Amino acid sequence: MPTLSAPRPDLLRLDYDTYRALPAVANSDLSRLRDALDGRPPRTQSASNDGALSFGTAFHTALLEPGDYVPGQPGLNDTLVWWLVEGVQMDTRLNELLTLGRPEMSALFTEPETDTLCKLRADLIVDHPEQPFTIIDFKTTNARDADHFLWQCSAYDYDRQAAFYTDALRAERFLLVGVQKVEPFGVFTIEVSEQMLAEGRQKYQRLLRLFKAPATAPAFRAEAVQAAVDSLGLNSEE
Repeated sequence: MPTLSAPRPDLLRLDYDTYRALPAVANSDLSRLRDALDGRPPRTQSASNDGALSFGTAFHTALLEPGDYVPGQPGLNDTLVWWLVEGVQMDTRLNELLTLGRPEMSALFTEPETDTLCKLRADLIVDHPEQPFTIIDFKTTNARDADHFLWQCSAYDYDRQAAFYTDALRAERFLLVGVQKVEPFGVFTIEVSEQMLAEGRQKYQRLLRLFKAPATAPAFRAEAVQAAVDSLGLNSEE
């Protein structure tokens, strides 16, 4: 893990389209490589996952940038969205962090182990004298309880995201907040442990090495991995 004495990358306030256009590797790009390596088909915007993404986007907007929320979008339950937002705000600790934090901040950085230009966009960053430098990421979830959400953090590679962001920004704390989108609409806050960060770090560094040298993929996955790398539209080392 990078030392805390190293300078942090500048935090950038960018709109989403500008962020996506930056020619650098994002955590979501690593998910494409993981899918290719695991033999999963490329993701498409089906009606089911498009709805899930739309709900998650709506929730994040309502929570972090409420002035930008547009009600009445097709297929979205505005009442449910705001119900979940209020559930987060009722948590005294989280509400304080929401008040102190800066939402939707981006950063460009070079990952030192692989010398790869990368980027990130964090839900919330708290850089305040009375708080450790903290990154908070909110996840809507169908998890049954906190233990189930903790399992999801590993199974869905939230630990990889936590390590990727923590190492890049030299963060002192990363909080994953699971917000149930079904009854009883609980809120589960997990402070990512050093063990989780170590596991997540292994995941992202392995995928970045694969991005730099896709030919090192197992032969039976080589074509899919190369296609995934090519789809990113970035220069990797052959």
